[in-house]
Amino acid sequence: MRTNQVVNFALGLALSSLIFFAELVLPWAYVAYLTMAIFLWKVPTKSTSTPWLGAITSILIIAGYIVNQDIAIDQPAIVNRVLLLCFIWLGVILQREHKRVEAKKKRLLHDLDLVKKDKKSIENEMLKVKRLHDAMAHHFPDGVICILNKEMKYIFVGGRGLDELGMNSREITGEEAAIGSGVEMRKAFSGEKVSFETVINGNHYAVNAVPVVDARSEINEILIVIRNITDRKKLENNLIRALEKEKELGLMRSQFVTMASHKFRTPLSTILSSVFLLENNVEADDQEKKSYFEKVKRSVHSITALLNDFLSLGKLEEGKVKVAFSETDIKAFFQEFVQEIGSIKKEKQKIVFSYDGLPCTVMTDQLLLKNILMSLLSNAIEYSSYEAEIQLSVELKKDNLKIKVSDQGIGIPEEDQHQIFKRFYRGQNANNVDGTGLGLNIAKKYIRLLRGTIDFTSQVNKGTTFTANIPVVTLDILEKQV
Repeated sequence: MRTNQVVNFALGLALSSLIFFAELVLPWAYVAYLTMAIFLWKVPTKSTSTPWLGAITSILIIAGYIVNQDIAIDQPAIVNRVLLLCFIWLGVILQREHKRVEAKKKRLLHDLDLVKKDKKSIENEMLKVKRLHDAMAHHFPDGVICILNKEMKYIFVGGRGLDELGMNSREITGEEAAIGSGVEMRKAFSGEKVSFETVINGNHYAVNAVPVVDARSEINEILIVIRNITDRKKLENNLIRALEKEKELGLMRSQFVTMASHKFRTPLSTILSSVFLLENNVEADDQEKKSYFEKVKRSVHSITALLNDFLSLGKLEEGKVKVAFSETDIKAFFQEFVQEIGSIKKEKQKIVFSYDGLPCTVMTDQLLLKNILMSLLSNAIEYSSYEAEIQLSVELKKDNLKIKVSDQGIGIPEEDQHQIFKRFYRGQNANNVDGTGLGLNIAKKYIRLLRGTIDFTSQVNKGTTFTANIPVVTLDILEKQV
């Protein structure tokens, strides 16, 4: 580029010199200096060379006038020469302006290229950020992230939790949001941070809303994060239940210690006094001795029952009691149990047993069934008079075993009936009767393990009837199914 400008400068000098020498031969040849003016305007040279070329040409124009006119004053010739000088310097000025415009144009083009590059770079960065945001939103774990405008409509939605909520980001974009209370959510447009929990489709969600401030410090949008906290809620509930169970066990132990210290004292005192009387009352007849032995036997049974109740309750609370089905001749099982329970009934009490159904073998848990019967009949014996009649009726129909225990005892007051199955609970009229308040609670838990139910009817001073229905499978039906 610089070489071309040097060559152009040399051509300009040659052209102006040629015109000067031509003017010496032809007087009107000086008009050719107009060509030199156009050359100075159109042909590029160095920015410093153009004025020099103009100056040299101007000197040649003046020298030509002097040589041709012999220093005589010719007004028209002077005017022509002045016009030529004006044209020459107009060419110089136009050339400089052209260069300035070209330089400015180049700068503008350069700046435009930079702007294009910056724009492309910004677009790439924005696209990268958008992809990153889309990826973050799409893979947002355990929930949904979204943006709402002031009309409470979705303008952006994403997250893995959309499938759980049965939503699609494309379908709900532009739709009105229905998250919690609209009034509560709108607080975020006032600059507040909103947090609450809600239940959707049976799952628990934590909702957090924060304002989104734009460049003008205005809040036209809010960001909402919805997280699935169902597992956390389940864990919290399990921990709460475990703590409550631990408290219950602690309370139960405390109650047992208090109760045992009182309940053990009476039967142990009875045993000691009866043994003392047997040792020292030599003249006692057989009937009197039998009475003492009866007291000892009943006291030992009370202590054993108390310990068994507490051990059974502890195993039930810890989930250690498992159902073990075995083949059971149901009628023979109840007949043997009636004989066994006869040893702990009061002296003149009578237990009447009745059975309705075919004698057959069923699949059930004998130990659980025995504990249920022991709890129900022990209560009937304790709360009935010495000469009362206690009825045990058993009915086996198809796949259901119905057990009914009826007594003629003190009954259960109506105001106590809704709490009678609670642990350690005893009716208001049972203070004079030994008991732990555990028997019915344990019996109900055993019946539930066997997938059965229990209910009762009772009237004060007329007696109580407990009815248990326990599903069983007879071997005949089982064999047919196989």
